[in-house]
Amino acid sequence: MGKSSGKAAGALRVALDARYVQEHFPGIGRYVYHLAEALAALPEAPRLTLFYNPSQTPPRYDLPALAGRFPGRIALKAVTAWPFSLSEQYQFFGPARQFEVWHAPYYIRPYLLPLPTVLTAHDVTNARLPGAITPKTRAAFEAATRLAFLSSKRLIAASQAAASDIERLYGVKPAKIQVIPHGVSKNFKPLNPSEQAEGRARLELPERYLLYVGINKPHKNLARLLQAFTLYREQSGDAIKLVLAGKEDPRYSAELREKARQLGIIGEIEFRGEIAEANLPAIYACAELFIFPSLYEGFGLPILEAMACGAPVICANNSSLPEVAGDAALLFPARDVPAISAAIREGLRQAEELRKKGLERARFFTWQRAAEMTVQVYQDVCRKKK
Repeated sequence: MGKSSGKAAGALRVALDARYVQEHFPGIGRYVYHLAEALAALPEAPRLTLFYNPSQTPPRYDLPALAGRFPGRIALKAVTAWPFSLSEQYQFFGPARQFEVWHAPYYIRPYLLPLPTVLTAHDVTNARLPGAITPKTRAAFEAATRLAFLSSKRLIAASQAAASDIERLYGVKPAKIQVIPHGVSKNFKPLNPSEQAEGRARLELPERYLLYVGINKPHKNLARLLQAFTLYREQSGDAIKLVLAGKEDPRYSAELREKARQLGIIGEIEFRGEIAEANLPAIYACAELFIFPSLYEGFGLPILEAMACGAPVICANNSSLPEVAGDAALLFPARDVPAISAAIREGLRQAEELRKKGLERARFFTWQRAAEMTVQVYQDVCRKKK
């Protein structure tokens, strides 16, 4: 995206809470960064102010550099209040008065603000999968979620599946929710053979591997993936490896490795941990097959990133995943280990066809489109305020 200068007369003054651009919120951080970038690049861009905590922002999301690319369109406001802190409930009340819209990318947020709030509700995992957290934690999240939905002027959901869950589980009226799919960064694209060879050597990737990218929390269903991978290798005789990449929650790391040991496949799996943003395209592009077995997703951006890089995709048939994947991926029931194993076999067999379909599918999801639709939401809440 090119450099922009100046600020349009009468442009909307929008506060975007960028405190979630941090290690604890990898997916939300990516959403905030790329949305801000796309909003600032629009011909009729709003005047964005990003509230952020410099001590928490990871280097891969350089917010000062982003603001420097869009002078007059992005301003930064350093704050000390952390998400989940009591201070966030009063620290923003005064500064918020100079804006027309506050955009919160998470439902635990400042609730008492003197301006309309647009809330992005990425998913309702805790409500759909209540066993994933303790009853006490679930009760706290449930209260915070209901308060956020009640106190927000409009909600943005990344998929129709997520919007339907919000309507059904929380009684939110459909007119209050706008579905705006995420985009795929332009950095995710196919690599030619020489680029793949360079990436494979630099990252020391296996010659042939199946790939999962994402966190290792229980709802990602990685234990069943390990079982399905074991079954596939036993039935096919294929010596292909499995690469698990993405930020690891230390609460679940040892358990997953022990599962691999019990299955006798610990030597066939590479636990890569978090991958630098610049290295993700190569890991996707070199994979024989990308697998996303999650039990629930509000959107499932990794399947689109994989498709954009030319990786054939198979994924679970629940929540938002069929909606996002369209006909460009093979779907399987997430709790059925033999079905996942069969999908691996079939996905490898249909790899070339899936690769072509995936590239076409990924082109529909752009951050520019997401930004244009988000501005319409901002404008709508401002009109209703007057």
